Amino acid sequence: MSKPFTVQPLLRGVSLDDAADSSSSRSHLDRPPAGVQAGGSSPVSKSTGIFGRNIRPLVESLDSFAIVLCDSTLSFYRLPDFLPFQQGLQPIKGVTAFCEDSSQKGYLTGDRGVRLCITKRRTIQFYNLFESSISEPRELNLPNGALVVTRWDNTVCVADGNDFNLIDTRVGRMIPVLPVVQSAPSGSNSTVLKPVCIPIAGDEFLLASATSSGQTAIGIFCTGSGEPVRGTLQWSSYPRALAVEFPYVMALLRGNVIEVHNILDQKQVDRLEPPIETRTLIQGSGMAVWMSALAKVLTLQQYNQDRRRTESGRSQQETGRIPSVLARVLIAGADSVSALVATPPVLHADNLLQKGRVEEALLLSEKMAATISAGNLHRDRLQYELDYIYQKSGLIYLGETLFDDGFGLLQRGKLDPRVIISMFPDVLQKPDIVSHVILFQGTRDQVTQLGTVPHIIERTMSKSGSEQETEYGKVLLKNAKDIFLHYLERYRKEYMTRRGHREALLEAIDTALLGLLVDNEDDVKLRRLLESDNSCAEDLSEQKLQQSSKHFALSIWYKVRKNYKATLSIWKKLFLGELVDNSFDIELKDMAMLLLSIHDIALIEEYGWWIVEQDETIGLKIFMPGDSKRAAMFDPDRIIDRLKSNISQDGLLNYMEYIVFHRKSESTTHHDILIHIYIENIARLVADPASSGRHTEVVGQFIKQQEEYILGLCKPRTTGAAIMEPTAMEHSHSTFISYLQSHAKSDPVCNYRFKLCQLLQSSKFYDPADVLSKVDPIPFLKIEKAILLSRLEKYEYCIKIMAVELKDYKGVEIFCLNAGVFRSPRRGAKISASESVPSKESLMDVERKKELFMILLQEYLQMAQDQGGMALTLRLLDSQSSYLDLSEVIHLLPPFWSVELLQQYLLRSLRRSYHELKEVQIAKGLSLGENLRISEELFQLYETQGPVVISADDICHICGTAVADTVFMRTVDMKIIHLHCGSSVMLNCGGLFNLEDYMNMPEEVTIYVLDSRRPVNLRNAFWNNEVIVFHESDLDKELTLEKEAIIFTEENEYVPRNGRGWESDEDGLDANNGDDDNDDDDDDDDDENDRRQRRRTGIDTE
Repeated sequence: MSKPFTVQPLLRGVSLDDAADSSSSRSHLDRPPAGVQAGGSSPVSKSTGIFGRNIRPLVESLDSFAIVLCDSTLSFYRLPDFLPFQQGLQPIKGVTAFCEDSSQKGYLTGDRGVRLCITKRRTIQFYNLFESSISEPRELNLPNGALVVTRWDNTVCVADGNDFNLIDTRVGRMIPVLPVVQSAPSGSNSTVLKPVCIPIAGDEFLLASATSSGQTAIGIFCTGSGEPVRGTLQWSSYPRALAVEFPYVMALLRGNVIEVHNILDQKQVDRLEPPIETRTLIQGSGMAVWMSALAKVLTLQQYNQDRRRTESGRSQQETGRIPSVLARVLIAGADSVSALVATPPVLHADNLLQKGRVEEALLLSEKMAATISAGNLHRDRLQYELDYIYQKSGLIYLGETLFDDGFGLLQRGKLDPRVIISMFPDVLQKPDIVSHVILFQGTRDQVTQLGTVPHIIERTMSKSGSEQETEYGKVLLKNAKDIFLHYLERYRKEYMTRRGHREALLEAIDTALLGLLVDNEDDVKLRRLLESDNSCAEDLSEQKLQQSSKHFALSIWYKVRKNYKATLSIWKKLFLGELVDNSFDIELKDMAMLLLSIHDIALIEEYGWWIVEQDETIGLKIFMPGDSKRAAMFDPDRIIDRLKSNISQDGLLNYMEYIVFHRKSESTTHHDILIHIYIENIARLVADPASSGRHTEVVGQFIKQQEEYILGLCKPRTTGAAIMEPTAMEHSHSTFISYLQSHAKSDPVCNYRFKLCQLLQSSKFYDPADVLSKVDPIPFLKIEKAILLSRLEKYEYCIKIMAVELKDYKGVEIFCLNAGVFRSPRRGAKISASESVPSKESLMDVERKKELFMILLQEYLQMAQDQGGMALTLRLLDSQSSYLDLSEVIHLLPPFWSVELLQQYLLRSLRRSYHELKEVQIAKGLSLGENLRISEELFQLYETQGPVVISADDICHICGTAVADTVFMRTVDMKIIHLHCGSSVMLNCGGLFNLEDYMNMPEEVTIYVLDSRRPVNLRNAFWNNEVIVFHESDLDKELTLEKEAIIFTEENEYVPRNGRGWESDEDGLDANNGDDDNDDDDDDDDDENDRRQRRRTGIDTE
């Protein structure tokens, strides 16, 4: 069993003065400059030549300077050059002993500096020592003087030749404690000993008191107030020196013996006899001491490094730091210096492990682990020691084939997994896997001694002598690999969470894992590893997968590394059966998803068309991406040409719908193809008696619903009932197109017909006449025929089909309300018009609606009464009275109809006519008043400006001819022009629009811009580029000329350049949301129309 303490030699051949053993001044080892752990109070040889006297001085180092007591003089020197201070720190003479505050551990702390105690012959002085100065002393009387002084915080222990005394520096009170020699009266000099005392910690002191004979001594612990604490220590002789390394106290006794006691239980734990002649013990705050025994096990070095080879730089510093321990007690000998250090627990554990007592070593390591905390200054070294114990214990278990326990300890010891990987030669790994691994020297020796795992198993089997050793050895090896696999998985999971992990280590782990999983046929874990962010060695892993026929795993390997060509090639061969791998579970849709994620067009087409041949539904998705940027990679015409010969009609239909509806193709060819497919599918289905009969039944149900609706309208109408009759067709279920949509899922013919109607309504990129020739032979396609006739503006035939043949009364009225465009009404909106013509509608739309409703009225009147002709006519008159003029309708109605039947229509028509009459009268009155106001202003303008004289030389500024007429006008810039030329002068007040889009402008027109901040698009609108701008400063001057300069006549009426009115309806809205768009467009157009009207006439109101 190793001893608790070890003597570690430091220096040899150092000659010390014989007076050293008489020195008993307490000393410290404090940190020297530049961070080197050395120094403290130590005897300096008289041969140094520094002091020049035959007296051994005492040296104590404090931070960056040293204190030297020599020949009763206390001097101060700089470190490390050991030169005296020139000023500030002057020597102090007459000193018998000195010490600093042990609680400060020799450091300069804050503004108080180091608290220094100096004893003289009859006094004790207290100083505060700073880096380059010293404070004024505070002095207390010390009648008997002092041979020894020591201090802890505010308590000072002094001893003369007879007694120990404690002094409280705060009050200056001295307390006697005990005599230096027991059983001797105070002041007696029967036995003279040099007193020995030392501070422990926390205002606690240890005092050594001898018997009267001086042969034995006891150690007494007391507080700063003199109260005894703990038990007593016993020594066989009076100590020559004391030192403390808590919880141990060391005493240097006669006969060159050092006894070590535990302060806590006062038991002796060790007795040392150093091989050197010991003079004194020196205590300090600590210095790093390199231990050769510790270095044999904890020195870090590369696995393949020669022991005789020394490292340099950082590695050398690292390997030298770990086998170093902190020594707080030095042993000064006659010609050498040694350190008394506590034997590290790792050496005890290593001794146990060498004897095979692994459990005891692990128990010791658990005790060590309990002492490791954030506040432990030695936690790094202790952690290294723990790691070494776990590593060596785990390797010993491996040598005993206890693989489960062994790998668990190796993981706790943080052994580099590459070392263990190297112990499995048949596991996938690089040849030089451990060449650069850093590990403990003791661990490396143990690994070298064990060899590989197969050799370990072979040795174990040879010892057993079993006949079935071969079979058992295979089982053991498989068991070892399984446990090793779990070990690598756990290590990798933990290692991936660390920061700054090394790629070389991760590569070795992942590569070994891949090889083990391949050997174990664990395809699930192998795939998970390959799809994760792994660092497998590429050459080794690829070769291993190929040799093991892991084709699917190899394809995943290629996929992760974005080698998609190799991945798809393997998948295709596996799908076709050219390669066999039971783990292959990829479907065609997975291949399609992969193709949708790459951008290599050649690769996409190569494997995309192959997938189309296998499954056109999945394959077409590759060429129908939702991303517009990706869709631009494909040429639709080229794909269509290939699809026509490779896939079915349904597949081509799906692609054409994608091109037309999703990609918004404007190619007439694409629209014609899609329309042709719809018609062909409808014709094919109606040719089948079953499909035709089912569709006829569906259409018949719609007609029956309409007939039931007519019966509801044909009920006798009373006056009250007529007034309360709801407007619009609220009781009708739907239009025929929306009816087709509602039955699209149950009837394929309805589905194709609805899609065809939707396309015919929304598309502008087809020839209606050509499509009509294809639709005409199929008698079912009546609503489609009506849509095409409306495109050809054959409204009579269109309305006749919808109202008479289809009985789509709601649909035909919506058609008329939309001015001959097939749109669906806005959800929740009524179909009826207002009693007066809406002001927001363009005149062209209003006239078109009147024409269509008149055609519809005539169709309703031609129906027999039993077919609902009268009911439909009356409902139409009541709901759409705004578009049915009374003067025209009255001549079409049968003479036998009573006024009571037409009550609602007559009331609304007369009310509207009367309202229009009053509007005209009001407008005329307002115009007359405005005319009078303008005339009055004109007369006033004539009076202020006077007459304008026209000479023969005056010419029109616009046309350039002579002004030979009394009718003329003058612009704001005082230029004379003809009245007919002035009628063409326009004014822009900063409008953000291009006038050229709205009217034809002659070349001679001059534009006068009053708003100089925003003259937008004016120069591009006129050919002569003549634009006159009046800045804001000019506006006030010319304000009175505005009315004269701006004269609008009937010749300024709007003449559209593109032949359109202010409003233009957009075509091509689908049946679902067309009415919503129409209503919004009407609102926008009406607002824009009002703004344009204000621009034409609003200058006078500016």
